[in-house]
Amino acid sequence: MSQVSRYLDPTLVEYLNHMQLSARSVVQGSITGQHRSFLKGASVEFRQHRFYVPGDEPRRLDWRVLGRTDRPYVKEYDQETNLRAAIVLDSSGSMAYAGQAESKFDYAARLAAAFAYLMLGQTESVGLAMCGAGLDQWLAPHAGPMQLARLLEALERARPAGPSGLAGALHEAADRLERRALVVILSDLFAPIEDLRGGLAHLRHKRHEVLAIQVVDRDEEEFPFRKWARFRGLEGEKPRLCEPALVRRTYRENFKRHRKALQDACLAMHIEFQGFITDRPLLDALRLFLSRRTRKVTK
Repeated sequence: MSQVSRYLDPTLVEYLNHMQLSARSVVQGSITGQHRSFLKGASVEFRQHRFYVPGDEPRRLDWRVLGRTDRPYVKEYDQETNLRAAIVLDSSGSMAYAGQAESKFDYAARLAAAFAYLMLGQTESVGLAMCGAGLDQWLAPHAGPMQLARLLEALERARPAGPSGLAGALHEAADRLERRALVVILSDLFAPIEDLRGGLAHLRHKRHEVLAIQVVDRDEEEFPFRKWARFRGLEGEKPRLCEPALVRRTYRENFKRHRKALQDACLAMHIEFQGFITDRPLLDALRLFLSRRTRKVTK
């Protein structure tokens, strides 16, 4: 099976080719035909004033407003530029889990390929960060058809294994991205909330837009196991023999608590959070996701 057909089957490609929405309206909520970026910088058309925060360039201060109000504000402008995006794909061991469907990693990799195909088709720049214990591979954002080939080749070579270092990889990605960008995170997000919050906050501090997509297996959400079973960790944890009936309630409560904490952290930082389950056909899940984005644009 070719790389393209493995990650981008013909039905999915046909759907992406006929999308009315542009890549930017999918991931950012504005229309890319005019190439008006969500990024803000020096340009002709004034956008708005924003209260000064540490890290802003002093030369962008509006000194007249400061003189009148004694409060520091900076000027923001619409910048006519293409979107830059970086897809952060979790390749740690937990992503290898597969219940009745394909593994979480394979599902997330196909989703990464779909986003990249869509954005590159709109002449946007897309990069890929593969992270296991750390940021294992970095494909800097570029535009053009060869970038899709490079991205698919990286997906083809990747194998999920080892401990998760997603939070550290987010910090490194924030430092490597020289310009503001959209960062799409594809992961099960199974990491301590405080660690994840720190990595996400670093991205937002650098003024990147962030879309956090949690990819999980139905087993992980519902814990359907009925008989005594030995559960083996995929990131080096010791196996444990358990009676599922005794741990199901605690497990599901912990799962829901972790997801709620993720949602709250994302909401507080103005990060969009979405969940995907691997037993749902990718095309159906993607169509639903994009239709929601369409409604946001047209409201």
